[in-house]
Amino acid sequence: MVYEDFYKSDFGKYALENEAKYVANLIKNDALSIGCGTGLIEKEIKKMTEINIMCIEKDENMIEKAKKNLIAINGKAENLPFHNKRFDAIIFITSLEFIDDYKKAIKEAARVLKNNGIFIAIMLNTNSKYFKERYKKGVYIKRNIQHLETKKIEKEAEKFFKIEHEYILCMNMKENCKNEEKALYVIKGILNVQ
Repeated sequence: MVYEDFYKSDFGKYALENEAKYVANLIKNDALSIGCGTGLIEKEIKKMTEINIMCIEKDENMIEKAKKNLIAINGKAENLPFHNKRFDAIIFITSLEFIDDYKKAIKEAARVLKNNGIFIAIMLNTNSKYFKERYKKGVYIKRNIQHLETKKIEKEAEKFFKIEHEYILCMNMKENCKNEEKALYVIKGILNVQ
């Protein structure tokens, strides 16, 4: 499986550990990871924290693997099977840009998030050298990504959340590098209480 093979590479192992640490440092209580794949990163987050993390994924094969280590259900981001204000944190780890209707997914995330809840969307940095190389090769990313403009996704998220953004994960696996050398673009924020 291409998805899991990435995490066996040196950069994949580095990404797994650092993405999990990044999220673990931001969340405190009940969290929902939307588009969790096989739950590799969520499993690492659970090792680092005491939080309750639930996962939802539309791919039936991936969710079966996630169920081995996590509370995971089959479902779509655009129609979450949870009541309003259920979670303290909503996480999209390189999934929001792959979801058919990101606007509906963001609206649903806001619906199930508690007042002052945390929203985190870690997305591929489409301006990075890493992304451009992978996209040009026509691998998984090119075949499956639905939305290349992360700024449009961020603008939609701003309708529901007080947002800030940053670039993370240097491709050289060191602490400092330029933004175009960072593999991921993160938007994070707090739910705007209406």
